[in-house]
This record gives sequence, structure tokens and C-alpha cells, in this order.
Amino acid sequence: MTRQEIEQKLTKDYGRFIEVMPTEFPEAIVYIAKEKYVEFCKYLHDDPDLAFDFLFQLGGVHYPNDRFEVVVCLSSHKHQHEMTFKVKLPHENPEINTLINIWHVADFFELEMMELFGIKVVDHPHPRPLLLYEGWDYGYPLRKGWTGPDFIPLPDKSTSAE
Repeated sequence: MTRQEIEQKLTKDYGRFIEVMPTEFPEAIVYIAKEKYVEFCKYLHDDPDLAFDFLFQLGGVHYPNDRFEVVVCLSSHKHQHEMTFKVKLPHENPEINTLINIWHVADFFELEMMELFGIKVVDHPHPRPLLLYEGWDYGYPLRKGWTGPDFIPLPDKSTSAE
């Protein structure tokens, strides 16, 4: 399917829960409502016209004092098409449901997102440290504005020699 065909199908089937992002990229980029996240993922995986069987990226984005986003990148081996979708989460207590039951590879991506962004993944079967050591108590290193024990600030450009 072309990007336009994918966008039309998603808009037809998810109507008011989806927002298609205008783009020149070959793949569709859409926002989906948080309450439809898992249902939408099952649909993308199971629908024979879409057949998104491969999750190759899942991560967080932090917009300080505004929101978080979860970004999911998918492809279909059968149809050779790709898409990206995003979910907006509130800045306070961001949480999203796990996708492990749809794409098992989501496991490590979700652990990374929990550990580095502080986005809680509900129903994750084994939340545990992946990259940081047990007992890490210095916040979430990939949040904007984080300053922890290993933080090295960039030099101030206005005072550097020319």
C-alpha cells in the first residue's frame, strides 16, 4: 500500500481517534489517541492489508513542561511498507500499556523508555533496570533538563572564544 492508501484506511477505520501528519516522507505518520493505543496496535498487526509484523523502534520523546510522546515505527515484511505513529502523554505521570503481547521485541524498548524517560509501562511483565544500575536514584537521564552525577554541560556559546 502507498502512504496515501494507508492514511485513508486508518482514517476510515479510526476516524476521530487519529490525526494524520502531513509529510513528504514515503511512510505514513499519524497520532493515535492514548485510549486506542493497544487496540490500534492489534489492528495494525492483524489486518491483512496492513500486516505490520515488525516493530523496529519504540521510544519516548520529552517536551519539557508540555508532554511526552511514545513513538512507534513499524514495517510489514509481506507488503514492504512502513509507518510511524505517535501517542501524546501528559507531562505529569506519563504512562502507556505494554505492547509485548503484540510484538515481543517491545520488551527492551519499553524497559529503556521506563528507565530513561520515566514513562510507566502498565502491565509490563518484568519491569527492571536495563541500562542503569540497581538502585539508581538520580532521575531520568533522557528527560530534557536532566542534571545527574555524570552530566557534563556544554560550554556556553556566548562566552567562548571566537
